[in-house]
Amino acid sequence: MIPNTRLTKDLESFASFDWTNSNTNSWKMFNFLNSKLSPKISCRSPSMDNYEIDNIISDNYADRMRGFIAYSAIKPPVEIEIEFICPINIHYITLNTTVGSQKCTGIEIFAKNSSVTYTSICKSVYDNPGVVFCNSKMYSKNNLPPNFNSDFHLAFFKCNTFSYFLNASTIKIIIFRTEKSVPCLSSVEVWGKTSRTCSAVTRDTISRIMQKSNQDATSNITNAECIDFKIPEDFKDDLTYEIMSIPMTLPSGKTIDQTTLEKHINSEISFGRKPCDPFTGVKFSNTLKPVLNVALKSRIDMFLLQNSHREELANVKRTLGGSGQIMNSLNGCNKRKRETVDVDELDELISKTKQSPSFLNFSSENSDKNLCSRCKVETETMYEIPCKHFYCRTCVLIIYKDLKCLICGKSFKKNDVRKCHL
Repeated sequence: MIPNTRLTKDLESFASFDWTNSNTNSWKMFNFLNSKLSPKISCRSPSMDNYEIDNIISDNYADRMRGFIAYSAIKPPVEIEIEFICPINIHYITLNTTVGSQKCTGIEIFAKNSSVTYTSICKSVYDNPGVVFCNSKMYSKNNLPPNFNSDFHLAFFKCNTFSYFLNASTIKIIIFRTEKSVPCLSSVEVWGKTSRTCSAVTRDTISRIMQKSNQDATSNITNAECIDFKIPEDFKDDLTYEIMSIPMTLPSGKTIDQTTLEKHINSEISFGRKPCDPFTGVKFSNTLKPVLNVALKSRIDMFLLQNSHREELANVKRTLGGSGQIMNSLNGCNKRKRETVDVDELDELISKTKQSPSFLNFSSENSDKNLCSRCKVETETMYEIPCKHFYCRTCVLIIYKDLKCLICGKSFKKNDVRKCHL
């Protein structure tokens, strides 16, 4: 059998490469998908609105938190191509493949250097929230990569493809399996060092860019706080995956922000449909309706108050301290009593109530209607049935048994009774 000369040379080069001594000031390890290093990312498959593939490398924290979600009609495989600022030696790749309820469970990564075609360097099927692919020459199960997430699946590069991840200029991520959802990516990090084929000017330039980026990131907050800071998952909208201001729990048990609920209801009404649960399609009723999650809202408000200094939460809407904002938002969902009421506001409410079609006001000409048709007792509150006879509360409860007027004998329904005011 004729030996593979190229493979033999590659293995010798791989074995002779000094991985330990390469960790000098000239070859520091960076995340080459940092927006400061201007990577390029593209995907031919369409995405959901506000969940484009560019979010993965965006310099805006809110965009990065949203991640990438393919359009609902898209099925695997989905190809994502990433081009680096220069050739790099890849040490490990971290992929968070869970966005809300969307989850990917099968990833394959291809790489290429100066060659024209891509070569598969790693592939894995897993059930974890994410996966970490790393160089087996540098890492193992006992020697994990830096900042390794214990919830993620650990996999290794193929040993016979080291020449591609040793001097990679472009990689291609293929999502070929999902867990009953659309393809998605929450975040991608490609950690490595500039290739030895890069000039000293290139290496120094990248080092200065990343050093300045780190200084800017730690000017207002420490590195430890940045690592520990994380928005709890239950604070995020189950539809938009953004932090909620007024959480509303639906009959299905899901929780979404009130603005999201209003948009859904308006959309249903525009199509001539009754408001329903966006997850199950069950129509809202008096017993099945959205309810304000007071406990969750208190936790969110406290979280926003304690982290108000963070730039990541600068664009999050607050409802604390708003002049009537919460009351207006919860109108029709939850009623609250006020301890004091302004006199002018009370007069305005009374005038609006009197103009309501369900309000019946007795005039001096019809003062005889103030008397109950049965007991002839005058009260401030009377009840009118469809035959235009009036009863007090006590008598109404009596005629409810037969649902017939005691004066004319006409039948009526309980929901036909109107409450009238003096």
